[in-house]
Amino acid sequence: MSAIDTSPMMSMPAYVHCRPGETISRPRPGDIILVRHKHWLGWLIRCFVRIRHRAPEDRPYTYWSHVALVVSHTGKMVEVNARGVVINHIRQYRECDYHYVWLDLPDAGRKAAVQFARSCLKQKYSLRNFLLLAATIVLGDRVRMPDSGHGCVSLVARALQEAGIRFDRKPTDMTPADLAKRFGVTP
Repeated sequence: MSAIDTSPMMSMPAYVHCRPGETISRPRPGDIILVRHKHWLGWLIRCFVRIRHRAPEDRPYTYWSHVALVVSHTGKMVEVNARGVVINHIRQYRECDYHYVWLDLPDAGRKAAVQFARSCLKQKYSLRNFLLLAATIVLGDRVRMPDSGHGCVSLVARALQEAGIRFDRKPTDMTPADLAKRFGVTP
C-alpha cells in the first residue's frame, strides 16, 4: 500500500485523489474525505444527487456518495453510517476511491469542527431525513427539510460551520456534491 504525502503545498491543489490501495501519510484534524462507494446504496445516492445537479458544469461533483471529517493526526474520522455517528479510521477506505480535501482553516477552526463532531458521537442516524432529502430532490427542492438529525453530509457541514465556513444550503439539504462544489473538488 502506498502512502500519499498530504502536506499541502502552495503549488498543489487543495485535494488529492486516493485510489484503491493508496492512503494518506499525514491527515490533519478538520480536513474531510469524499468517498465514492460502489455498492448499491452509493449508486442510489449518486442517482439522486444527479437529479439536483443536472447542469453539465455540476455533473463532475456528483461523483461521491459519502463524506467524513478527520478528527486526529492518526487518521481517526467522525462519520455517520447506519449505526449512527461513529469514529472510524481512514484505513477503512484504503480499498475505496476517495479524495482527501485540505481545508484552509485556522487551528481554532479545526478544533471547533472536531469538537462539534466528537460531541455528536453515538447519536442516531436519521433514516427519516435521508428519505426526506431524496424526496425533496425528486420534487425539485419544494419540500422543506427539518433542521434535525444527522446524515453524513449534514454532520460534516455543521462541524465546518463551527469552524467558520458558510454554505449556500442548510446542512440537512446538502449532498456530497454540495461539499465537492464548495471546495472545488473534481474527480
